[in-house]
Amino acid sequence: MKLKDFIFTGFLFFTIVSNTTADKEKKKLKLVLDKLDKVKDAEHILKTDITFDKVGDDEVKINGQVEQSIDLDDEYKINMDVFHCSEKDGEFKKVIGVANVGVCQVMANQYKKYFYDTLKNHANAPDPDKCPVTQEIYVVKDYPLDSSKFQKFLKPGFYKTVVSLIHQEEEVLQYTFEGHTEEE
Repeated sequence: MKLKDFIFTGFLFFTIVSNTTADKEKKKLKLVLDKLDKVKDAEHILKTDITFDKVGDDEVKINGQVEQSIDLDDEYKINMDVFHCSEKDGEFKKVIGVANVGVCQVMANQYKKYFYDTLKNHANAPDPDKCPVTQEIYVVKDYPLDSSKFQKFLKPGFYKTVVSLIHQEEEVLQYTFEGHTEEE
Protein backbone atom coordinates (compact mmCIF):
# COMPACT_ATOMS: atom_id res chain seq x y z
CA MET A 1 0.00 0.00 0.00
CA LYS A 2 1.42 3.36 -1.01
CA LEU A 3 1.80 6.05 1.62
CA LYS A 4 -0.88 8.28 0.06
CA ASP A 5 -3.32 5.30 -0.07
CA PHE A 6 -2.50 4.52 3.56
CA ILE A 7 -3.10 8.15 4.58
CA PHE A 8 -6.35 8.30 2.58
CA THR A 9 -7.58 5.01 4.11
CA GLY A 10 -6.66 6.26 7.59
CA PHE A 11 -8.45 9.56 6.97
CA LEU A 12 -11.53 7.75 5.64
CA PHE A 13 -11.58 5.42 8.69
CA PHE A 14 -11.18 8.41 11.06
CA THR A 15 -14.04 10.25 9.31
CA ILE A 16 -16.38 7.26 9.55
CA VAL A 17 -15.55 6.62 13.22
CA SER A 18 -15.90 10.33 14.07
CA ASN A 19 -19.29 10.55 12.38
CA THR A 20 -20.50 7.37 14.07
CA THR A 21 -19.41 8.68 17.47
CA ALA A 22 -20.98 12.08 16.80
CA ASP A 23 -24.26 10.39 15.81
CA LYS A 24 -24.25 8.32 18.99
CA GLU A 25 -23.63 11.40 21.12
CA LYS A 26 -26.28 13.37 19.22
CA LYS A 27 -28.93 10.67 19.67
CA LYS A 28 -28.88 10.31 23.45
CA LEU A 29 -32.29 8.92 24.32
CA LYS A 30 -34.52 8.93 27.35
CA LEU A 31 -37.44 6.66 28.10
CA VAL A 32 -40.79 8.38 28.63
CA LEU A 33 -43.39 6.25 30.43
CA ASP A 34 -46.86 6.40 28.91
CA LYS A 35 -48.99 3.81 30.61
CA LEU A 36 -49.20 1.26 33.44
CA ASP A 37 -51.79 -1.52 33.31
CA LYS A 38 -52.65 -4.05 36.00
CA VAL A 39 -53.29 -7.14 33.90
CA LYS A 40 -53.61 -9.55 36.81
CA ASP A 41 -54.01 -8.16 40.32
CA ALA A 42 -53.24 -9.75 43.68
CA GLU A 43 -54.33 -7.28 46.33
CA HIS A 44 -53.56 -9.80 49.08
CA ILE A 45 -49.90 -9.29 48.08
CA LEU A 46 -49.69 -5.79 46.57
CA LYS A 47 -52.09 -2.89 46.23
CA THR A 48 -50.85 -0.21 43.88
CA ASP A 49 -51.96 3.30 43.17
CA ILE A 50 -49.30 4.67 40.83
CA THR A 51 -49.64 7.50 38.33
CA PHE A 52 -47.39 8.77 35.56
CA ASP A 53 -47.83 12.53 35.74
CA LYS A 54 -46.76 14.45 32.66
CA VAL A 55 -44.65 17.51 33.49
CA GLY A 56 -43.96 19.65 30.44
CA ASP A 57 -43.77 18.19 26.95
CA ASP A 58 -41.36 15.34 27.54
CA GLU A 59 -41.04 14.55 31.23
CA VAL A 60 -43.04 12.15 33.35
CA LYS A 61 -42.89 11.89 37.13
CA ILE A 62 -44.02 8.80 38.98
CA ASN A 63 -46.22 9.30 42.04
CA GLY A 64 -48.26 7.08 44.30
CA GLN A 65 -47.94 4.18 46.65
CA VAL A 66 -47.50 0.44 46.78
CA GLU A 67 -48.96 -1.33 49.79
CA GLN A 68 -47.09 -4.60 50.20
CA SER A 69 -49.07 -6.92 52.51
CA ILE A 70 -46.54 -9.74 52.88
CA ASP A 71 -42.77 -10.16 52.98
CA LEU A 72 -41.35 -11.13 49.58
CA ASP A 73 -38.31 -13.38 49.30
CA ASP A 74 -36.86 -15.71 46.69
CA GLU A 75 -39.86 -18.05 47.10
CA TYR A 76 -41.50 -15.44 44.85
CA LYS A 77 -40.09 -15.24 41.34
CA ILE A 78 -40.14 -12.45 38.80
CA ASN A 79 -40.57 -12.85 35.06
CA MET A 80 -39.90 -9.77 32.97
CA ASP A 81 -40.01 -9.42 29.20
CA VAL A 82 -39.10 -6.23 27.37
CA PHE A 83 -40.43 -5.71 23.84
CA HIS A 84 -39.45 -3.03 21.31
CA CYS A 85 -41.08 -1.68 18.19
CA SER A 86 -39.59 0.94 15.88
CA GLU A 87 -42.93 2.33 14.72
CA LYS A 88 -46.04 3.22 16.69
CA ASP A 89 -48.30 0.70 14.96
CA GLY A 90 -45.59 -1.86 14.23
CA GLU A 91 -45.02 -5.31 15.63
CA PHE A 92 -43.31 -5.61 19.03
CA LYS A 93 -40.33 -7.96 19.26
CA LYS A 94 -38.83 -9.30 22.47
CA VAL A 95 -35.41 -7.76 23.15
CA ILE A 96 -34.65 -9.06 26.64
CA GLY A 97 -36.18 -11.28 29.26
CA VAL A 98 -35.68 -12.36 32.85
CA ALA A 99 -37.33 -15.66 33.74
CA ASN A 100 -38.10 -17.05 37.19
CA VAL A 101 -35.56 -15.01 39.15
CA GLY A 102 -36.10 -14.65 42.89
CA VAL A 103 -37.37 -11.30 44.17
CA CYS A 104 -34.27 -10.79 46.34
CA GLN A 105 -31.98 -11.54 43.40
CA VAL A 106 -33.78 -8.98 41.24
CA MET A 107 -33.59 -6.42 44.06
CA ALA A 108 -29.84 -7.01 44.56
CA ASN A 109 -29.09 -6.85 40.85
CA GLN A 110 -31.40 -5.07 38.38
CA TYR A 111 -33.22 -2.88 40.94
CA LYS A 112 -29.98 -1.85 42.65
CA LYS A 113 -28.10 -1.24 39.39
CA TYR A 114 -30.76 0.65 37.44
CA PHE A 115 -33.21 2.28 39.87
CA TYR A 116 -32.31 2.45 43.56
CA ASP A 117 -29.79 5.32 43.57
CA THR A 118 -32.29 7.82 42.18
CA LEU A 119 -35.48 6.23 43.54
CA LYS A 120 -34.32 6.44 47.17
CA ASN A 121 -34.38 10.25 46.89
CA HIS A 122 -38.07 10.20 45.98
CA ALA A 123 -39.43 7.28 48.01
CA ASN A 124 -39.08 5.15 51.08
CA ALA A 125 -37.74 2.57 48.65
CA PRO A 126 -36.79 -0.87 49.96
CA ASP A 127 -33.07 -1.50 50.50
CA PRO A 128 -31.82 -3.77 47.70
CA ASP A 129 -29.37 -5.52 50.03
CA LYS A 130 -31.98 -6.67 52.55
CA CYS A 131 -33.99 -9.82 52.05
CA PRO A 132 -36.86 -10.39 52.39
CA VAL A 133 -38.43 -7.22 51.04
CA THR A 134 -40.57 -6.45 54.06
CA GLN A 135 -44.24 -5.69 54.33
CA GLU A 136 -44.62 -1.91 54.06
CA ILE A 137 -46.46 0.94 52.41
CA TYR A 138 -43.97 2.37 49.94
CA VAL A 139 -44.65 5.93 48.81
CA VAL A 140 -43.04 7.55 45.77
CA LYS A 141 -43.20 11.29 45.05
CA ASP A 142 -42.09 13.07 41.87
CA TYR A 143 -39.71 10.32 40.73
CA PRO A 144 -38.35 11.12 37.28
CA LEU A 145 -37.27 7.86 35.67
CA ASP A 146 -33.51 8.15 35.11
CA SER A 147 -32.72 6.66 31.69
CA SER A 148 -28.97 7.24 31.98
CA LYS A 149 -28.40 3.89 33.71
CA PHE A 150 -29.79 1.91 30.76
CA GLN A 151 -28.99 4.41 27.99
CA LYS A 152 -26.83 1.88 26.14
CA PHE A 153 -29.83 -0.45 25.71
CA LEU A 154 -32.25 2.16 24.33
CA LYS A 155 -33.16 2.34 20.66
CA PRO A 156 -35.55 4.86 19.09
CA GLY A 157 -39.12 3.66 19.20
CA PHE A 158 -41.67 2.16 21.54
CA TYR A 159 -41.32 -0.21 24.47
CA LYS A 160 -43.60 -2.55 26.34
CA THR A 161 -42.50 -4.34 29.49
CA VAL A 162 -44.47 -7.20 31.01
CA VAL A 163 -43.62 -8.03 34.64
CA SER A 164 -45.12 -11.01 36.45
CA LEU A 165 -44.83 -12.26 40.02
CA ILE A 166 -44.81 -16.04 40.31
CA HIS A 167 -45.48 -18.03 43.48
CA GLN A 168 -45.46 -21.82 43.58
CA GLU A 169 -45.26 -21.88 39.77
CA GLU A 170 -48.44 -19.81 39.42
CA GLU A 171 -48.59 -16.27 38.09
CA VAL A 172 -50.18 -14.23 40.89
CA LEU A 173 -49.89 -10.78 39.37
CA GLN A 174 -48.89 -9.08 36.15
CA TYR A 175 -48.26 -5.48 35.18
CA THR A 176 -47.58 -3.99 31.77
CA PHE A 177 -45.63 -0.76 31.29
CA GLU A 178 -45.59 1.11 27.99
CA GLY A 179 -43.33 3.94 26.93
CA HIS A 180 -41.42 5.52 24.10
CA THR A 181 -38.02 7.08 23.58
CA GLU A 182 -37.27 10.72 22.89
CA GLU A 183 -34.01 12.49 22.23
CA GLU A 184 -32.65 14.26 25.30
